[in-house]
Amino acid sequence: NEYKSYLRMDHKKLIDICINGLAAFKPDLESSDDRLETILDNPDLDEADQTFIIEVFTGCIRYQSLLSVTVENFYLGEGKKMLYKDSYLYKIIGYLSMLRLNDLGCDNFEQFVVKQDVAKMHCFLNYLFDIPKLQSWLKRKWCEIYDEKFIEESVLPNIMQNLYAVQKLIKRFENKIQNKVAPKKSPTFTEPQPFNLTTVKPKAVPLPEPIPRMKPVNAVPETTYKIPKEESNLNKTRESHRKNSEKMLTEVLNLNRNHTRTAKSSRTQERMNSIIKESESLLKFESHKAKPVPRKVLKDNSYPIKLNAATILREDALHTKREKEEVKKIVGVLTGEGTDTDYQSWKKRKEDEMREWEAEKKARKHMMGLLSYEEAMLAKQKLTEINRIKVSKMKKEADVMLKQFLLSQLQDEELARENVISIQESHNKTKLSQQKLQELKKEIVQQVNAESKELMKIAVEEAALEMQRRKKLIEEIRAFDKTPVQTLKLVDLASTAGFGFLCEMSLVELKERLVLTKEQRERELEEKRGDILAEKVSYKKMLEDKLEAISQSRKVIGIETAQRIREREIARTPPKKSSEIEALQRKLDEKRAERMKLKAANYESVFPIPVKRNINLEAQKRELEEKRWKELESTRERMARIKTTTLMT
Repeated sequence: NEYKSYLRMDHKKLIDICINGLAAFKPDLESSDDRLETILDNPDLDEADQTFIIEVFTGCIRYQSLLSVTVENFYLGEGKKMLYKDSYLYKIIGYLSMLRLNDLGCDNFEQFVVKQDVAKMHCFLNYLFDIPKLQSWLKRKWCEIYDEKFIEESVLPNIMQNLYAVQKLIKRFENKIQNKVAPKKSPTFTEPQPFNLTTVKPKAVPLPEPIPRMKPVNAVPETTYKIPKEESNLNKTRESHRKNSEKMLTEVLNLNRNHTRTAKSSRTQERMNSIIKESESLLKFESHKAKPVPRKVLKDNSYPIKLNAATILREDALHTKREKEEVKKIVGVLTGEGTDTDYQSWKKRKEDEMREWEAEKKARKHMMGLLSYEEAMLAKQKLTEINRIKVSKMKKEADVMLKQFLLSQLQDEELARENVISIQESHNKTKLSQQKLQELKKEIVQQVNAESKELMKIAVEEAALEMQRRKKLIEEIRAFDKTPVQTLKLVDLASTAGFGFLCEMSLVELKERLVLTKEQRERELEEKRGDILAEKVSYKKMLEDKLEAISQSRKVIGIETAQRIREREIARTPPKKSSEIEALQRKLDEKRAERMKLKAANYESVFPIPVKRNINLEAQKRELEEKRWKELESTRERMARIKTTTLMT
């Protein structure tokens, strides 16, 4: 009871000050602190009164959404006949009853409520302290704004703990409204009480002796069940060795026949990639496949090609530009600026020089490419010898590792067999226990089925009764629907609706006006069509004139280009070889001769047999290859057999 016996001012005046403060507060224009200062600027207010006003004002602003939802729902239901200007009063009473009732106390709260209008307070408290509403839709509305935990811990306890006292207050208000007099309390009489004599103390029960307990036994050490570290480390090393040997074996088995062949050098690889890219660039798979122009049209130029307006205008602009340039040149010649013949001769000379330089560059590139090829071939031949030695070493290592791997696999197979036997015994035990479990489950299922059948019978009977009741209801509704209702309504098309508007008209008048507007629109459309046709004719004529001018200029340009091509063909001469290219050619010949010598020497060292026995050599080579492949197949078959036996065990 924080405010009990401390408030000096009248309770009604305090509520009125709070209502005026809330009504005058505008959050868009001023802050809550400024408004509080103006409210508290009253000499009659005591310190306790000021604290009450501050807490009520700030609380109503803080919990505005909760209070507004409560008051709006009140106006929609019980408070339909109440004035909306009293909404601030209901908010303050709601704040005190929902959030401050335990702090305020029932007696103090009663003083605040009694000083107000009885009918208003009776209606609002009856709505707020209605338990079914609180627990159903009103709580749901509050939970939409605030957390459910806050509602259950802060709001509902204030209402539920003081429910009995507030209901008594509501009953008093109801009696006051109905002009009922409260019944007088019956006088209480003194009742004699018996003497409180001292009772005999019971005998003290002796405490039981402590039960002797065994000393706790030391736990079994973990080392008895754990595998020693040395053994686990050995297993890990064995596993890693086995994996490495398997990996090396697969690498040896998957060796290609042409494993002795070396990789190409970086320069040759780059050159090959560039050649592939050039060949791929020529291919145009994703390009638009347009239909080609027929040969007949290309051979015979008599067929006209139809151009659209945009292309005609573009061509016309281009030809006009060329004409202007020609006029400028002629004006320049007339004024004495000089002719174009000097420039053309200089241009031809430069073009010839450029052509010769490009041809020389191409020849140089070709020679450099051949030289790099010869160098790459020499390096390749040296690499083949090194690789051959490496392969022989790898084969020997693989044979040794294969033997080790087969021995380790045999040991693993023996261990696996022992494990399989132990697992089978455990499986048999589990099967027996599963069979017993299934029998128990069958019995339980039979009992449940019998109970469910009885329940189903009861449900079917209830459903049949419900269906009969519904059928009767449907028959009554259909009989009610079949009763005839008169829906005939006469309409006069020539009369107006009679609403009194200036633009009001009948249906007949409306139809006539619509016909007139339709005719007017058709006339306007015909006029527009005539204007558009005239514009089209003038535009077509202008395009035809421009096409004639373009065809004439094209003929002139075609003659000039043909003359230029003839001049170029006459001027073209084969380029002369430079001294640098000749030096490169000599170097290339030397490298090629060196490579051929090295190749012949290698051939003699590998195949020292004369050329006459070439045919026998090829046959022997084939036989060796067949033997090698048979050995590989037999090793793979043996490996597969070992794997199948391990899986079977």
